[in-house]
Amino acid sequence: MNIGVRKWGTLIILSIIWGSSYILIKKGLTGLTPVQLGSLRMIITAILIVPFSINKLKNIPKDKIKWVVFSAFIGTFFPNYLFAFAETEISSAVAGVMVSLTPLFTLIISVLFFKEEFLKKQFVGVLIGFVGILILVNTEFLISGLNLLYVSFTILAAFFYAVNANILKYKLPGISAVAIIGMSFIFLFLPAAIILFFTEFPFQTFTSDPLIIESIIYIVVLAFFGTAIAKVLYIKLLAISSPVFSVSTTYLIPIVAIFWGLLDGEEFKLIQFIGTSVILVGVYLVTKKKASKY
Repeated sequence: MNIGVRKWGTLIILSIIWGSSYILIKKGLTGLTPVQLGSLRMIITAILIVPFSINKLKNIPKDKIKWVVFSAFIGTFFPNYLFAFAETEISSAVAGVMVSLTPLFTLIISVLFFKEEFLKKQFVGVLIGFVGILILVNTEFLISGLNLLYVSFTILAAFFYAVNANILKYKLPGISAVAIIGMSFIFLFLPAAIILFFTEFPFQTFTSDPLIIESIIYIVVLAFFGTAIAKVLYIKLLAISSPVFSVSTTYLIPIVAIFWGLLDGEEFKLIQFIGTSVILVGVYLVTKKKASKY
């Protein structure tokens, strides 16, 4: 398959999966606390993916394990909790919108620390995309007002995603995606389980609470698609593209998140439509192919 088709196809699939994650988090919070949701998401993902990765773990060089652990915590552990807490105060659509800061952070980190080639067109695209984000959230700020503390949680998570994108690209190249994800969740399972244990989760009686059961079903879907499958696809995308291209999913995620918001009864305004159009212009400039290795 043509590499361009593979890149864009994977980008679109990831955007749909991750864009749908925020509504699933919102639904999961109806019966769970943010800490319970974040912990269960990692525990369930570990149960789903680790058994299929055991035979791949031996392919990870010992000197790379420290980077796998770092990637696990910076790219999964902390963002899972940050987004769960954020969506107790902000809408799922806004959470999906704010993660679009990731390409800006990724570009800066790539250039400063990994000597990535600086492209003026690419930088302009990131800035245009960011303008689109500002347009999208402007209405939310004016009408409902956003708790800046909880918005900062999404910004911090976006920064963590950007760091992780560069770690995966430059410190863990050529390693099986399934192996990286499997080992990541081996390391994440125990801390997530310990944290869940010290919450007020009703281990003995949760099966009799329909609200908790419904929330857990949403988290199972989120864990399987939004974490396990998506992370494997994401690492494969990194292998055939640049970090900035790979995190350009975060420009398309808001469109998917807003779509789910509409289905959930949220209003979509003209100004938001304009914002999404501006974002797509930014995506085009950021990801436009030039005569290079990508």
